[in-house]
Amino acid sequence: MPKRVGFLYERMKDTDFVRRCIVKAAKGKRRRRGVRQVLEDVEGYTARMVEIVRNHDFTPRQPTHRTIYDPNCEKWREISSIPFFPDAIMHQLTVTAMQDVLMRGMSPWSCASVPGRGGARVRKRIMQVLQKDPKGTKYAMEADIKHYYPSIPLEGLLDALERKIKDKTFLLLVMVEVTCYPGGLGGAMEKGLTARDLARGKVGIEIGFYLDQWLANFYLERADHLMERDPGVKYEVRHMDNFTLFGPNKRKLHRAREALERHFEADLGVKMKGNWQVYRTGFTGAAEKRHRLLPPRQRSLRRPRRVAAVGYRFDHEHVTLRGRNFLRLTRQSRKIQKKQATGRNISFHQAAGFLSRAGQLRHCDSYKIQEKYIQPVDIRQLKTIVRNRSNEWR
Repeated sequence: MPKRVGFLYERMKDTDFVRRCIVKAAKGKRRRRGVRQVLEDVEGYTARMVEIVRNHDFTPRQPTHRTIYDPNCEKWREISSIPFFPDAIMHQLTVTAMQDVLMRGMSPWSCASVPGRGGARVRKRIMQVLQKDPKGTKYAMEADIKHYYPSIPLEGLLDALERKIKDKTFLLLVMVEVTCYPGGLGGAMEKGLTARDLARGKVGIEIGFYLDQWLANFYLERADHLMERDPGVKYEVRHMDNFTLFGPNKRKLHRAREALERHFEADLGVKMKGNWQVYRTGFTGAAEKRHRLLPPRQRSLRRPRRVAAVGYRFDHEHVTLRGRNFLRLTRQSRKIQKKQATGRNISFHQAAGFLSRAGQLRHCDSYKIQEKYIQPVDIRQLKTIVRNRSNEWR
């Protein structure tokens, strides 16, 4: 077992540390009423948070739940939200205190929730390995976990944390936050409860908590290392629970997938989704000649496929937009062109959404798309709409 770190809870008692975390937690949320209230008196709320931490007086509030439709994944999600003070600030304190500990040993291609490791990092990595090593990326495997957040066993998560952290008070705080224990940290300590007591027999973490995003990413660290050591996997990249693996041998890649599935079920207590795929990404010259001689039916079944990840599709030479993203872009473009032609008002959300989708095109082969769907739109007008609304929120 690697050397474990202690005294993390002591880090959270420092006044400067708490002040920095409050400002960091408020980034991107300044238009919310609760956040504005805290920012108007940062010193006062800093003193209150320091007192809460030192007196072990944190009691989490029960989250509010709402169900939203995620068009990117085409599924419904239940999102949980908590008040900014003190809950969201306490989550920020907890993550900041243990961030360097969690990132020690983290795979460089473990992306999502980690600053500087978003979808852009995944896109660049896949582009790089496909273009520079066609033989090593001859086959690809895509897999993810079924209902990942709701299926994480808290005892397994605590085991993973205990391998790096030995501060019992800090671990108890993490479990209080994850389970929203109504007695709070002080109540749990008075009853003599440990983090193990709060985690025992419980499954699932909340979607929407800042802390839970980090924990969900961290929990798959051993799976990353397992795939990095597997002889059938030459390149591995993960975006939260979505694994993309590359290798030169299809049979060995299948064995790697089977090993990953066994690791999920035996060691992590989660289950791989049944729609995993192993497929060819390209042909060598000789294989392409043999492919042309096949009957049409077999030729269509054995043709190479593009790798789908983070909104794009990748092959050894090109990057294109995924089909559903392209469809939404074209629909938005037509609607906005009609409104601009007739002089009707364009809403902020419509303008911001279209500018965001247009920004995706800068990272893929999209000359004809921009010529047909972006250039006819008055982009300056959309930017003005977004700018004016942003100035109102300041």
